[in-house]
Amino acid sequence: SLGNDPRSGCPSDVTVCQLSLGSVRPGILGNIPGNSFGNCPGNTLILTRLQRDRDPISIRIPTEHSQAPLASVLREFESIQREQRETNGCTDRQEWWTRRSQLDLRMKSLIQSLESQVLGCWRGLLLPSPAGNPPLDQESLALLPELRECGWEKP
Repeated sequence: SLGNDPRSGCPSDVTVCQLSLGSVRPGILGNIPGNSFGNCPGNTLILTRLQRDRDPISIRIPTEHSQAPLASVLREFESIQREQRETNGCTDRQEWWTRRSQLDLRMKSLIQSLESQVLGCWRGLLLPSPAGNPPLDQESLALLPELRECGWEKP
């Protein structure tokens, strides 16, 4: 049993990061027909980081004015998934590999866009942080001013 705090069941060397789709208006995400992201006005990403014996960190990342708004990234992801399902039905081996390679390149580009243009400076929260590492603790203190420039208010 994990009790009331799901972090208590995690090993001390495990970091759990969760990315969630958010919206400024409550209830708007529940109205997406067919779970499609295509009509989703939500351009907010919620990044939550959980570690045992540490307070959770949740960051709201608005993306509507970024180079890659979250809604467009999700539409591309949905398109890649749809084309993957179509590719799975392809019987010509050479055509299958050609399609698969193109989808792999699109997925690589999508991940790079998500990392650099959506997550931006917050992508560092996805990295593990070993507990009790004094050089790392010093580095994180030096990082605080940069995080504040990105909108983070409290350590």
